[in-house]
Amino acid sequence: MEAVGVGIIGAGGIAAAHAKAYQMLGLKAQVIGVADIDEERARAFAQRYNIPIWSSEDEDILKRDDIQVVSLCLPHHLHAPIALAALQAGKHVLVEKPLAISLEEADAMIRAAQKAKRNLSVVLQLRFESDVQRARLILERGLIGKPFYAEVSCLWWRRPLYYENTWRGKWATEGGGAVINQATHHIDLVLYLLGMPKRVYAEIDTIAHRIEVEDWCLATLYWDELKASFCAATCAELETDVSRLLVLGTQGSLQMFPFRPYSRQEERHLEIAEACRTIPEQELPGHTAQIHDFVFSVLEKREPRVSAMDGRRALELVTAIYQSAFTQEVVELPLSTDSPCYTTAGKLEMARRYTAAHQAKRNS
Repeated sequence: MEAVGVGIIGAGGIAAAHAKAYQMLGLKAQVIGVADIDEERARAFAQRYNIPIWSSEDEDILKRDDIQVVSLCLPHHLHAPIALAALQAGKHVLVEKPLAISLEEADAMIRAAQKAKRNLSVVLQLRFESDVQRARLILERGLIGKPFYAEVSCLWWRRPLYYENTWRGKWATEGGGAVINQATHHIDLVLYLLGMPKRVYAEIDTIAHRIEVEDWCLATLYWDELKASFCAATCAELETDVSRLLVLGTQGSLQMFPFRPYSRQEERHLEIAEACRTIPEQELPGHTAQIHDFVFSVLEKREPRVSAMDGRRALELVTAIYQSAFTQEVVELPLSTDSPCYTTAGKLEMARRYTAAHQAKRNS
């Protein structure tokens, strides 16, 4: 295969980044069709990006033999059913984050991809940033010593208008709030740099918005010799949105957003600088770079750099955070299929009980 035909399902805001990234590949990728439940939006999107086919029906994209790759730019609760349909139709599937709203759904998607022998990936674009690669190399080489403490925060603001979109702000359709939506990238960064923690304790609340889901979360993540504080919010009225990752090691420190590695030991500081120089600057922004990698993974018949299992791991930590908040207990990782939040139904029932109890407490 020398080129791929592409279909985009969902013509909302993030779909534009997908269309532009595919078109940058020139003859390697052609966006053939776009589908959206709003046919006029699909038509306008197709005209804007010179896409020959538009439709209000997903099947019009999935049935085409000239489309091999499908981007899903949809509300969270539609990721699993449309991805399953696309994989069963023989398509390679790139899903916007999160992979799904439950581990049950994620596992069904992974099994379907394995059965169809097709690539399945989720957009976690921070992994493609040069500074993230530098941070990973510094940690792999032990250049700041043994990490013992980390802080991770996603302190953002979302206007009430943001939640007027009918699927946002609801457990059944968004799958959660600030943690699963805005902070998924920060959670993935923790996993990419530090690995999966062994247990988690979390609290969530709804501070500033009239929504079901959380707009604030505070969690503590535990490894054997490392602890991390994690905070996610869409209620932070700051001058600008703030993202932060800090890792303290026994011989130095590492900060992201912006990237600042440091050691007081001159020799170690020089080693850090040398390691950073081995990572070239990324020519493309992370989102575009990941989409290009996915296309080339199909053309070259290899795994994409971000696998579906990477997306599942991020979702597993998200799920553990919610389960801890619902039960007010420490949750051990990994989660089993018997965990109360593993299935979609189980997670939604836990969320319903938590929301009802939380509301009753507020009204008392």
